[in-house]
Amino acid sequence: MTDQMKQAMKAKDVLRLSALRYLMSLVKNKEIDKKSELTDEEVMGLVKTEVKKRREAVEQFKKGGRDDLVAEEEEKIKVLEEFLPEQMSREEIEKVVEKVRGDVDDFGQVMGKVMNEVKGKADGKLVSEVVKNKLG
Repeated sequence: MTDQMKQAMKAKDVLRLSALRYLMSLVKNKEIDKKSELTDEEVMGLVKTEVKKRREAVEQFKKGGRDDLVAEEEEKIKVLEEFLPEQMSREEIEKVVEKVRGDVDDFGQVMGKVMNEVKGKADGKLVSEVVKNKLG
């Protein structure tokens, strides 16, 4: 991450640098709280949480008509997503739902099975949407 920060500084990419610095501070603070280094999974969890918060902020900015802030947050989301595994497409999630569903029509059970299968590779909101459509 420090190499990426150096590259952003050299390129004078202020948004990217800001997002990377913020992410590093989140990791450092969490390590201080935990009193040990974070595992890759824990760092990914932090990144996912931060991406989710920023997406919610984008929605609020859109409602408030703050297009300047929408663009800024979307750029920061792109930077943060570089640290996450590639996300599954809707079609891939649909295949997983079909595979794990069987005869079960209970949303909670299907959702739990699917989330175990996709672990970090798919957005929970999208998975929920797909499961609702398949059970609907």
